[in-house]
Order: sequence, then C-alpha cells, then structure tokens
Amino acid sequence: MIEVYQQDAVATITLNNPDKRNRLSIQAMADLASLFKELNASTEVRVIVITGSGQKAFCAGADLGEFDRPGIVNQRKQNAAYRDLCMALYETQKPVVAKVNGVAVAGGMALVTLSHLAVASTTARFGTPEINVGAFPNMVMAGILRAIPKKAAMKMILLGEILDAQEALEMGLVNSVVAPEALDENVDNITATLSEKSSSVFGLGLDSIRVSSDLPYPQALEYLCEMATIIRNTDDCQEGAKAFLEKRKPNWKGR
Repeated sequence: MIEVYQQDAVATITLNNPDKRNRLSIQAMADLASLFKELNASTEVRVIVITGSGQKAFCAGADLGEFDRPGIVNQRKQNAAYRDLCMALYETQKPVVAKVNGVAVAGGMALVTLSHLAVASTTARFGTPEINVGAFPNMVMAGILRAIPKKAAMKMILLGEILDAQEALEMGLVNSVVAPEALDENVDNITATLSEKSSSVFGLGLDSIRVSSDLPYPQALEYLCEMATIIRNTDDCQEGAKAFLEKRKPNWKGR
C-alpha cells in the first residue's frame, strides 16, 4: 500500500506495508510510478519525500512472493514494472528526498540512489544481497554505479554485504545520518529550504544534471552552455537577480 500526504509544497510518499518490510508488489510499483508522474506534473508540489512505514524498513525491494512465481512472462512483467518505476523517479523534475528509516536493500536501494538527496537514520541498513541467493542486482546497478564510486559499488554488489548507515555515509550513498528521533526534523528542514527555491529552475537544472552526467566532457559542456542560456532567460532567474540587487526575497512565478 502507498500513502501520499501533502503539506504546503511538500508531498510525502509512504510505503505502507511494514509487515512485509515495505516490499513492492507489481501493482505497487505501477502505482508508485504513476504517483511520481502525477506529483511531477503538479503545480502545487515543489518537493517530494519518500519513506517507509514503521521503524524497521524503508523498502526491502520487490515482493518475493511474486518473484518466485514460475514463468518468464511473470518475471518480465515484474521487471518491466520495476523499470518503469525507476524511470519515473529518474525523470522527476522536482527534488526527491529519501527519508531512510530502516532497511533499504535490493530494489529499495534503487529508491535511495535515484533520489536527489538521502537522509538516513542510524538504524538504516543498505545492500544488494541478491548474489547470496543466486541472483544479481541487474537493474539496481544502474542507479548504484551512478551514485557511488565504482569500487565501492563492486564490493556491495559482488559480496552481497549489508552496510550500516555510517558506511553508507562514508561512500556517499546518503547525505547525512541522524538519530531516529531526529529524522523527521532533519528532513523537514531540508524540504523547507528546497521549497523556497524556484520550481522552474529546479526542473531545468535537474534535467541538466541528468543529461550531462552521461555525456563526455566536451558534449556535456556544450549542452550545459545551451541550458545555462535557457535558465538565464526564465522569469524566475531574472526575478532572482532583481531580488538580489534590491535586497529582498524573490517572488517566484514558476516560469
């Protein structure tokens, strides 16, 4: 089950299946992908938070009950649902903050690596244990290899080890680690800061990051030159410069 709650410009998505460590069924992955697209299109939402219900798990990946069903058609359906979810999150033009309240393994790791920022509780654990059961984290790797150094990723993928929150912080998988009782306040402070920024510039800026990250440097520089021109000509960028000179807070229009 998936719940969404909006307060001001912040929408919080909660994976609410604590008895199964917030694992995602095929339907839940499809619903979550649709929800990211819906929130991305909303003019009222500026920031998205994703978290898990309960104290033990953020998300333990796909529903193993569905994974174990025989037949290539069913397996392909599950993989396609997971792919579509990853793409919906990857293409989101609004900042996504992962509030990691517990275990984030297998497919749950993808939600962390594809989020733009991640804050973890000291009780959080991370890993790709698929190799331990004769599988391999094929699609999860796409996010992991873009989020942390390759050697760290290889160690996680090949050994199937579970990392604690401090190890995840040291390798750059999360931005900060806080006590469980401080997790909500810490994320609230981040989302409050993000909500004060221009939504239109965030959209163009996140597009710039996504596209340029996979380009060779000369092509990336050329692309970013064009994107810089586009951003500089938005109403919000011009308003920001004017507000700076007039020593006041900018009045964003979202365009």
